[in-house]
Amino acid sequence: MVEDTTPSATDEPDPPDSAPKYIVEGLNKQDADTLHELADYAKRLAEWRTAQAAAELEEEATDVDGTPEEWDDDEWDDALDEAREKAELPSGKGALTVKTIDDRGYYYLQWREGSTVKSQYVAPVSPADSG
Repeated sequence: MVEDTTPSATDEPDPPDSAPKYIVEGLNKQDADTLHELADYAKRLAEWRTAQAAAELEEEATDVDGTPEEWDDDEWDDALDEAREKAELPSGKGALTVKTIDDRGYYYLQWREGSTVKSQYVAPVSPADSG
């Protein structure tokens, strides 16, 4: 059976729980044409913000072709495979970034899931810092 999602003239939709009260109150004061325009704007704004976040993530990404200079090939491959496995991230997905914590550099994989940026620790930039 297919559920009928046609709006009813008697059943006003409930706002999302995440919507601030002042926005819901403001929207309820608008006519249908304005609401359609606002819905279009909200969609375009969400897409723009998603693109901005992706651009920021890309900007932070470290371009690593192959194994970083400080690492042995096998050790690096193992560290990267382990991080992908922990994150349940397929090979080739995710940008490699370097974060500095307490004056030490650490590699992280970062990727998007919807509007959220997720991270998974890979290894220290210098293998000597791993012990």
